[in-house]
Amino acid sequence: MRTRHATVLTVSVLFLASCTQARAESPSPPPAPDWDFVVFEVKSWGGPVTSWRILPNGGGSWTEAVRPEGQPPTAPASQAWHEIEPDAANYIKLESILRKLPSPAPDFNACDNFMNDMAYGTLRLTRGATTTEIAWNDGCLDDDYREFMGVLREADEHMQALGKAAPVSRVEPPAGG
Repeated sequence: MRTRHATVLTVSVLFLASCTQARAESPSPPPAPDWDFVVFEVKSWGGPVTSWRILPNGGGSWTEAVRPEGQPPTAPASQAWHEIEPDAANYIKLESILRKLPSPAPDFNACDNFMNDMAYGTLRLTRGATTTEIAWNDGCLDDDYREFMGVLREADEHMQALGKAAPVSRVEPPAGG
């Protein structure tokens, strides 16, 4: 009788252990996205160069300025839109990059070493009814600002690769044209 009782107890313990292990191994739901919408714009001489926007489902768009060959960068440009198909991995990768941003973002107006006529723009992070806008300027050459710009550049390169891989869905004429 003792052997049977020990066997039942052993089986019960093994069953409970396997249930606990199965619960521990079951994947937990992914964390909620940091933002509902992310937008990035690059400008030069007052005109658009590139921009992108992405939703947590990984879908979005990337635009690039298109000028006739030989036109200066200050000439009006059409905007070629590339639609990025939803893929959550796109957003997860971007979010992992943007989590490296310092808070608060450094202020380019406080730079000691500044070069005029460089690209500039904004990063907009929207969560619910609140949008955090971070203005940036690639002309700031201070070391801490270069680290900040490195994160923005990594995010932009990620989205640019996705955008360039997508076909052009439409071309908009220059603003006011």
